[in-house]
Amino acid sequence: MGFTQSIGGDHAEVEALNAIKGELAGVTAYVTLEPCSFVGRTPACAATLANSGLKHLVVAMLDPAPRNCGKGIAMLQSAGVNVELGICEAQASAFLSPYLSKPE
Repeated sequence: MGFTQSIGGDHAEVEALNAIKGELAGVTAYVTLEPCSFVGRTPACAATLANSGLKHLVVAMLDPAPRNCGKGIAMLQSAGVNVELGICEAQASAFLSPYLSKPE
C-alpha cells in the first residue's frame, strides 16, 4: 500500500512498489486515480509502473487534469499493461474531489 507524500515526494504508486519484494508479473495493482504520465518533481508513475513488470492495473478514475487525463492509461496500455477503468469510480471521485484539479 502506498500514499502520496508531500510535494516533491514519491507518489502512492512508487511508495507501494518500494514496499514490494519480488516479482510483479502475477500481481494486480489497484489505484484510485490514473497514474501520472508526465515528469515534474517526480518521474511519471505510469512509466514506473510499466517498467516494473506489472501486467494488470485497476484504476478507479481518470485524472481530470488536462495534462494527464487519459495519458497515463494510454502509456500503460502501450507498454502491455492490462488496465481496467471505472471500478468504484463514484466513491473515488467523492473521496479525492478536494485534491483534484478540475478541467477548465
